[in-house]
Amino acid sequence: MNPSGKLRRLILATACALFAVALISPIAKAAEIPPLVTTSQYKALEGFVEKLEKDSNTPATAAKKASYEGQLENKHGAAVDKSTALFNRGKKAAQRESERAIKAGVKTIRQTEAGELAALRRDYDARMDRAATNYENAVGRVEDVFDNRNAALAKQIRALRKQKANAEGPLRKATIQATIDRRTKRASENRKLQQEEIADLKAGYRREKAAIRGGKQSATQSVQQNDSEAIVTLRNRSKRIYNSTVRTLQSQRVDQLHDLETKLNAGRAAIKRMPDQS
Repeated sequence: MNPSGKLRRLILATACALFAVALISPIAKAAEIPPLVTTSQYKALEGFVEKLEKDSNTPATAAKKASYEGQLENKHGAAVDKSTALFNRGKKAAQRESERAIKAGVKTIRQTEAGELAALRRDYDARMDRAATNYENAVGRVEDVFDNRNAALAKQIRALRKQKANAEGPLRKATIQATIDRRTKRASENRKLQQEEIADLKAGYRREKAAIRGGKQSATQSVQQNDSEAIVTLRNRSKRIYNSTVRTLQSQRVDQLHDLETKLNAGRAAIKRMPDQS
């Protein structure tokens, strides 16, 4: 089992948690912006309209009515400006929180990635060490086998040479020499066979090392790709949340402007109802 699996599950869980935070935080931050109805500008307009409605039956000169109209326009404009300022403030708060969530999410993902990559390196380094140890042990076993064989042959050859030296007659010596030649040839063949077996072991070791390196590279790329995709998903999710928050703020502002326009019209109507005073 790949030891990085636990970390992979952790990074996915972390990403989901970050998405949940990103889902709530921008809206929560935007909600911290005070409602327009609590501002002094809105209260000033609302209070002035109420005053105009109370005075709607009180006679007023044209100059007074014009003064009322000017004050009404100014207070309405101030409330509209405040609505715009609150809207922009909400957008900026949502943007800051979205960027903060993305930054925190990317940092967490990269930190988890670093731990996972470190675990991968340890795992594949351990595999490489085991492969090297197995190769060295296999070479040692082959060398031991052939060393023992050739040592036995060398001992036999030494004994045969003594026999030849003590042998009488050319026929006996020739017979012993033929045996020596066979032993010498076998020793030469053993050395060649030993070289071939070690060459096979070396080739297998090279293939195993290449496979381990390839597995490490593939696993590393997979981790990095998954984490990059998680970051893209986080950014896209945060962008959608931010856009949704802005749409909510825009809808609220439309309602605010409609409310302000209603108050403006109510004030104008109250001024219009005021009897003329000579």
